[in-house]
Amino acid sequence: MEVKERTSMIFTTLFITGIVISNVIAAKVVKAGPFLFPASIISYTFTFIIANMMSDVVGKERSKFLVYMGFLAQAVASGLILLGLFLPTASTERGEAYKLLLGINWRFTLASLAAYGTSQSMNYYIFNAKLFKKSSTANLISVLVAQFFDTLIFTLVAFLGIYSGLINMVLSQYVIKIIIVLVTNPIFLITKKMKKLEG
Repeated sequence: MEVKERTSMIFTTLFITGIVISNVIAAKVVKAGPFLFPASIISYTFTFIIANMMSDVVGKERSKFLVYMGFLAQAVASGLILLGLFLPTASTERGEAYKLLLGINWRFTLASLAAYGTSQSMNYYIFNAKLFKKSSTANLISVLVAQFFDTLIFTLVAFLGIYSGLINMVLSQYVIKIIIVLVTNPIFLITKKMKKLEG
C-alpha cells in the first residue's frame, strides 16, 4: 500500500470515528466550573483539524470527499440509533436506559447535520482558499471561524427548550474549542514531515 493511501485511510478512520462518536456522547452535558458544554466537544472539534490535515498532506479533493463521507456516516449512524429506539425491548429497564441516553438523538441528528453542513464546508473553503502562507495559520483561522457557527447552530437546535442558559453554553463551548485549537495547532508541524514522506 502506498504511503499516500495509508495516510488517507488513517485520516479517514479518525475523522469518521470522531463524527460518529460525537453524536452518541453529545447527550451528556458537562459542567466544569463556569463552563457548560456537551461531552462531544473534543472529538468533534478534532474532526476539523483532521480534515485540514487531509487537505494539507493528501489533497483538498480527498478532504472534500472526506467531509461528504462524514455527513453520510453521521446520518446512517443516527438512523440506526433511532431504529434501535423503536425495536421491541426484552427488558423495560434497559429500554428506558437506552431511551434516556439516546432518546432525543433525533434532535442531535438534526442539530449535527445542520451544524456539520455549515461549519465543515466553511472550514474547508477557508483552509483551502490560500489566504495564508502557513498551514498552521490557515488551520487556526478556519477552525475558529467554523467552530463559532457550528457551536451556535448546534446548541440552538439541540438544546433550545431543554436547557436554560444557552448563551452561557455557546460561550462555554466556544472558549473550550478555542483552547483545544490553540493546543493542537502545533500538530501542523507534523504535516511538514508527512508531506516530505509523501514526496
